[in-house]
Amino acid sequence: MSAIGRRAGAIFAAAVLAMLALAMPLRAAQPVPTLPPFDHDPGAEPPAVGGDPVVVSVSLHVINLSKIDDSAQHFDIDAYLFARWNDPRLAFVPKGSDDLLRTYRPGEIWIPRLEILNAAAPRNLHDESISVKPSGDVTYVERFYAELSARFELRRYPFDTQDLEIFVHPFVADASRIVFTLKDASVWTASTFTAYSSLGQWDLRVLPPTLHSNHESVGVVSGVRFGILATRRPAYYIWKVFVPLILMVCVSWGVFWIEPGDLSSQVQVSVTTILTVIAFAFAISSSMPRVPYLTYIDAFFLQCYVFVFLAFTEIMIVHVTHRSDRRRDLGLKIRNQARVIAPAAFLISNAIIALRFLG
Repeated sequence: MSAIGRRAGAIFAAAVLAMLALAMPLRAAQPVPTLPPFDHDPGAEPPAVGGDPVVVSVSLHVINLSKIDDSAQHFDIDAYLFARWNDPRLAFVPKGSDDLLRTYRPGEIWIPRLEILNAAAPRNLHDESISVKPSGDVTYVERFYAELSARFELRRYPFDTQDLEIFVHPFVADASRIVFTLKDASVWTASTFTAYSSLGQWDLRVLPPTLHSNHESVGVVSGVRFGILATRRPAYYIWKVFVPLILMVCVSWGVFWIEPGDLSSQVQVSVTTILTVIAFAFAISSSMPRVPYLTYIDAFFLQCYVFVFLAFTEIMIVHVTHRSDRRRDLGLKIRNQARVIAPAAFLISNAIIALRFLG
């Protein structure tokens, strides 16, 4: 039995070796899978046409501006960003009338990575679309919402006009391989932009876009500047700020028609007016822009403070002179002249301030 077992084991081992010998040539004959060349992957690199940068046409469709913050010098924009270029690798022959436009998902083909240079934070993307025509013309569309920084010039506030800028640049790693261009209708607004804008105190108008280039450490970076001209509607400030302040100053002049000997009534009117102006300034301070220079409305406030204080000073001078029999006539003369000089000086100073800040 042992001899038979050894013989059977030898036969089995020989069969196994024969099977392995037959299998090894088959395995060696199988082709080794290879990856396609890197340049043939449409999602890896931009299309190289003679080594030239890809020409990308950029446009902007503004849907709405939801907020313009004077204090923080920010504004919020809701818009569509368009990019168009040609990728010959994606050209195709249509199979029928329903195959004239093909769509792709982000990551399936190469698209230029766009950045908004003056964004206070990365923009929020709501939707993306990529479509390709038979010629290889690619259209990329994204809807985004972003908070952007702006440089506000507020010396004329609240009679100011602001240029709200949107700077679009390529991602820095692709800067040398992308060149921006503009076509007709590179920026436009929704048909309901002015009718349903949530910014009631602004008149908004889009400006023609411009191309620019910056010299950075990675080379020359192409960019596009979009602009929106925002003109403030000053009616709110005229009726809520300027008119009340003018009336307060006029009330302080009421002491010029009170008997010089009635010091209590004069002081009461003057002090009440001063405190009212101070309280009014505190009440509206939260809506005023916090800038390190004087604006027109700041200068007007200071002027009102000065004239209310001068009215109080006139009370003290007239009262002191009226108490002396020798200088009583001088006090009455000052009082009579103050009735004319104070309003005239207020008008002249207003004209000077307006010329200084608004001229």
